[in-house]
Amino acid sequence: MNTVKKRMSLNVAKSIAMTATASLVFSAIAQTPAPANPAPQTLEKIEVTGSNIKRVDSETSSLVQVITRTEIERTGKQSIGEVLRGITGDNQGTLPTAFSAGFASGAAGVSLRGLGLNSTLVLVNGRRLAPYGLADDGARVFADLNSIPLEAVDRVDILKDGASAIYGSDAVGGVVNIILRKNYQGVSVGGSAGSSYKGDGELVRASASAGFGDIATDKFNLFVSLEGSTEKSIDQSSRRSYLGTNDLRSFGYFDNRRGAYAAGLGLFADGSGPAFSSTNPYGTVRKPGGTQSERINLTACPQINPQTGVCFYDTLKYAQIQPETDRASFYSRGALQITPTLQTYLELGFFQSKNKSIGSPSGASDGGVFNPANPTNPTVHTAVLPANHPDNPTGVNRNLSLVTADLGGRDKQTKSDVTRIVGGFTGEAAGWSFETAAAYLESKLRVTNTGFVRFSVLQNALNNGSYRINQPALVAQSLRDAISPTLINTAKNTVTLADFKATRDLFELPGGPLAIALGTEYRKEKTDSPPVPFTDTADIVGLGFSAFNSSRNVTAFYGEVNAPVLKQLEFNAAIRTDKYSDYGRSTTPKVGFKYTPVPQFAMRGTYSEAFRAPGPTESGNSSSLGFTNIAIISIGDPSVRPEKSKSYTFGVLVEPIPGTSASFDYYQIKRRDEIVQADQASIIGGAPQTGVPSSRIAGALPNSFVFYNITGNLSGVLGPYSNAAQTTTSGLDVDLRHKMKLGDAGTISAGLNWTHVISFKRALQSGTEFEYAGTQGPYVLSSAAGTPKDKIVMTLAWEKGPYTVSGQLNYVGSLQGVDHKGESLVDNGDGTITTTTAEGNYFGSVNNAVCGVYYPTAATGGGSGGPAPGGCRIASFTTFDLFAKYTGIKNWAFT
Repeated sequence: MNTVKKRMSLNVAKSIAMTATASLVFSAIAQTPAPANPAPQTLEKIEVTGSNIKRVDSETSSLVQVITRTEIERTGKQSIGEVLRGITGDNQGTLPTAFSAGFASGAAGVSLRGLGLNSTLVLVNGRRLAPYGLADDGARVFADLNSIPLEAVDRVDILKDGASAIYGSDAVGGVVNIILRKNYQGVSVGGSAGSSYKGDGELVRASASAGFGDIATDKFNLFVSLEGSTEKSIDQSSRRSYLGTNDLRSFGYFDNRRGAYAAGLGLFADGSGPAFSSTNPYGTVRKPGGTQSERINLTACPQINPQTGVCFYDTLKYAQIQPETDRASFYSRGALQITPTLQTYLELGFFQSKNKSIGSPSGASDGGVFNPANPTNPTVHTAVLPANHPDNPTGVNRNLSLVTADLGGRDKQTKSDVTRIVGGFTGEAAGWSFETAAAYLESKLRVTNTGFVRFSVLQNALNNGSYRINQPALVAQSLRDAISPTLINTAKNTVTLADFKATRDLFELPGGPLAIALGTEYRKEKTDSPPVPFTDTADIVGLGFSAFNSSRNVTAFYGEVNAPVLKQLEFNAAIRTDKYSDYGRSTTPKVGFKYTPVPQFAMRGTYSEAFRAPGPTESGNSSSLGFTNIAIISIGDPSVRPEKSKSYTFGVLVEPIPGTSASFDYYQIKRRDEIVQADQASIIGGAPQTGVPSSRIAGALPNSFVFYNITGNLSGVLGPYSNAAQTTTSGLDVDLRHKMKLGDAGTISAGLNWTHVISFKRALQSGTEFEYAGTQGPYVLSSAAGTPKDKIVMTLAWEKGPYTVSGQLNYVGSLQGVDHKGESLVDNGDGTITTTTAEGNYFGSVNNAVCGVYYPTAATGGGSGGPAPGGCRIASFTTFDLFAKYTGIKNWAFT
C-alpha cells in the first residue's frame, strides 16, 4: 500500500531566540494489520559503525553515539553541519559555515576530540567523500558537511575513538558516518521558514522525498529526495554592544579601531611612541622630519583620535555573523533484488552550494606575501605616495598608509558542486555475506574574489597621479577595475574507488558464533587547487600564494574477528594495511572487549592505532598563508611522515531499572609525529619584537625566517611543514538516558551527554609542553577558538498522543583568556610586554597589562588600567532549543 506524506510551510511570529524557524508538516502513514498469530521472530543483525561484522547487539566495545532522525528534527537545525557542531565530542578546530573570513569559506567541518578537521573521517553510508576544494587555513584538507542533504539523512553514527583498522587514514580523532535513507515508501513534501529576532538572516527551506516499492515484497525500491534552501546574511554591525564595535573601552578593555592605540602593537621601531594602526580609508603619511607616530591625514574624516591625530575607522562594518547561502540537492537510490541471495543498488547524488561573504577592504601595503619565484624571500608591498602626487601635502616621497575602501571590501563568492555515484551488489554465497561497490566522488569549487588589490597597478597609478586617495569620483572605472580585478579560481577533487568485503560465522563458541570479516579497497585520489590569479607573481596585497596539485593511489587489505568466548564476554580485533603510492605503507591494529556479568551492567574497552597520511598541502609543492597576530607562511615538504596515534578507551554501561541507562567512558588519544605548519613561537625564538623596517633575519629553526614590516614591527615568519609536535588528550564521556510512562499523561524521556576534557597537551620537538584544556588556545592552530573543558547537552521531551514538546539545553564551559596554562609575561623594556611564547605584544607593564588574547593572570589588566572584567576569562555560555509538534490532523504535522 502506498503511503502518502505531504508538508507545507507556515511563517509565524518571530521567536525571542537568535534564529527561530516555524513550519508545518502533514503526513499519513499506512499501517498493515498484524497477523492474528504472528510467527516467532529472530533478532535481525545490523551493521554498526566501527565494525564490518553485522551483529544483534548495537552496544559494541567501541563508544558510538547515534543521532536518530527524530533527534535531528528536534534540534531545529537546518543542516548536518549545524547538527554535528552541537555534539559534545566536537571541540576546537571545528569549522562553521558562518566563518566566512576563513580560507575554506562556505564549508563546514567537524573536529572530534579537538584534533582538527583532517583527523576526523567523514563517511556517507560507510564510504568517503571527495574533499572540499579549499583547505582550512590553507593546510587541512577535509570533507564538507554542507554537501550532505538533511532530508535524505536517516541517522548519524559517531565513533569516538581511532578507527584506522576499519576505515583507514584520517580516523585519528574518530569517525562520523552519515547513514542515508533506504527502502523508503511514500511521498513527503515539506518546508520551513523563519528569521532572527531582528528580522534578518531569513531562512526558507523546502524538501520533497518519494519512495516506491518494498524490497522485501516487490523486489525493488526507488527513493528520490530533493532539497533546497536559502539563508540571508546577518551583518555584525547590526548587533549592539560588543558584537557591533571594536571600541571596547566601555567594557573595561581597549579601543581596537584603526587609529587608536590598540593592544598588540607595542612601540614604533624608532621608539617614538606607542604604535597604532594608521591604515584607514582617509590615508596617512609620516610628517617630514617627524617620528613614525606623527602622521598627516590626507583627506577629511568624520572623527579624529585626539591621542594619535589619525582618523578612526572600524573594520567591523564589513564583518558578518552569517553569510548568505543557497543550497540545492538531489539524491536517489535504487535497489533491485535480482535473486533471493543477490541484490544490486545504485546511488546518485548531486549537491550545490552558493555562498556570498563580505570582508574588509584591502590595504595598500602589507608585511609580505609568499613569492613562488623566491620561496625564502617573501615580497613586501610598500605603497609610496610620490612627491608630486596631488594628494601629497609634504612635497617628498612618503610611504602610504591606506585602506582602499573605495574599491569595495574583499568579498568572496563560492560555488560548490558535489557529485556522488555509487553502485554495487550485496548478497550471499558459500556461507558468506558480501558487498562490493565502485564509486566516483567529485567536488568542484569556483571561487570569485573581488576587492583585492594588484600592487603593481596601484603603485603605477600613484606614480602618475591617476589614483586619488579616498576620492572615487576622480578615478576612472577602468582604472579601478585594473587595480582591483575580479579574481576567479577553480578547484576540483575526485576520488575513484572500488571495494569488496565479506563476512561469515565460522563456528559456535559458548557465547555465540565466531564471526570474521575480510575486505579490500582501492582508491585513486586527485586534488587540483590552483592559485588565485596574480598570487603566483606575488602581486596581490595581503594575499599569498596557496596552491596544491597531487594524485595518488591507495590500496588496502583488512580483516576483523568477533569472538563471544562466553555469554558474558566477547573479544574483537581488526587489522588493516594501507599502501600509499606517495609515501609508503601503514599497518594499524585495533582490539576490544565487552564483559557483561549481568544484563544490567557491562564493561568495555578498546586499544587502537591510527594514522593520517600527509595531505597535498603538507608534502607537495605548495605553500599556505595563515595568521595569528602575524603572518605565518608554511612551505610543503616531501619528507614529512604520516601522523600516528594510539588511543585507549574504557567504559561501563549500567541499566539500574528498566527505561534508565547510563554509560561512562574514559578516552585517551596520543598523536605523535604531528605535521605542523610553520610554528611561530619556535621560529621566533629569541628574535626581538622590533627590527630594521622591511627586513628579514634567520629564524631559530632550519630553513626559517623572521620578517619585519615597514614600521619595523615583527610581521611574519616562514618555515616548512614538519613532524614537530605531539598531542595527548584525555577525557570522559557521559551518556544518561531515561524514559518513563505517565499513564494518561503521556511519556517523558530525558537525556544528558557530557564530554569533559581532562587534558589537552601539545609538546614541541624541543621538549616544551603546553596544556590547553580550559584555555583560548591553541591560538596558532585554531585561531583562538578555544578548548573548553566541558560541553553538555541536556534534553527533555514529553509526548502524549498527537502532541510532542521537547527542550534542549546546550552548555559550553568557560575559558581562560590565555593561549596555554602556566603562561607568563615578559617586560620588553620598551613600554610593551609579550608572552613567553612571543605570540602577543601588548602595552603596559607586567604589573599593569591589558587583557588581550594572551593574559596569564586575572589580577589586573583592564584597558583603562583597572581590573579586567571577568578576570580575563571568556564566560561559559548556554543556549536553549525549544521544539513542538502536533499531528492531530490527518496527513498533517505542524512543527
